[in-house]
Amino acid sequence: MKKWYLFLLAILVLPGRAAFGQDQTAQYEVLELVDQPTAGMLEKGEYGFSMRFYPYGGALGVVRAGLFNRFMIGVSYGGRNIIGRGDPEMNELPGVLIKYRLFEETDLPAICIGFDSQGYGLWLDNKNRYEIKAKGVFAVASKNFSLGWLGTLGMHGGINYNAFEGDDDANMDGFIGLDKSLNEEISLVTEYDLGLDDNNAQAFGRNRGYLNAGLRWIFAKQLSLEFNFKDLLENQKDVASISRELRISYVETF
Repeated sequence: MKKWYLFLLAILVLPGRAAFGQDQTAQYEVLELVDQPTAGMLEKGEYGFSMRFYPYGGALGVVRAGLFNRFMIGVSYGGRNIIGRGDPEMNELPGVLIKYRLFEETDLPAICIGFDSQGYGLWLDNKNRYEIKAKGVFAVASKNFSLGWLGTLGMHGGINYNAFEGDDDANMDGFIGLDKSLNEEISLVTEYDLGLDDNNAQAFGRNRGYLNAGLRWIFAKQLSLEFNFKDLLENQKDVASISRELRISYVETF
């Protein structure tokens, strides 16, 4: 219960006054941190591609598109041994993302609801789940603060429930995170997933939650490169070190 108290306190401090959601150099809103979603959206007529590279020769491709001003969809697919030796082992099914922004940011945070079936890491047939579970149904609030010459600070928090991926620990979960610009091109992202749906005896977690962090370099207005460090608290059982991942993203307008 202590985790929930800290999480709710963090959500309560989100309100403030600022314009929502994009880096000083980027033209497009921040759609996600490392694994956690934000209330950022692709607007109508915008589309994006990203490729994530993770351990075991894994690669995950994602395509997203803004169909309306408040509504976007996405599809993802990948597997391990895409890079390296051995036969590729593909994920069981493609991931599906649906996202709708209920409220635009004013003095209060922007709020989005959605569904995401894409988990991260290896797909495990014997467990019917990914190493890191998908969000499932989620709601997230985001607020961006202008700090003058110190850049921008984005704060994000949400809740989620995954009822379809594995039956080892089907609890509601929560997450918080932030993105902070270091200069006009580079920003720091960090996030914490409470891991409440992955911490019993049959699940993977050690009841520490999942802490992730990364650096995002926007070297063109539509193109970014990210280097992420995952599970800094070594919450996942039978894993002795953190995960290092790379992601390349591109956003354009029709």
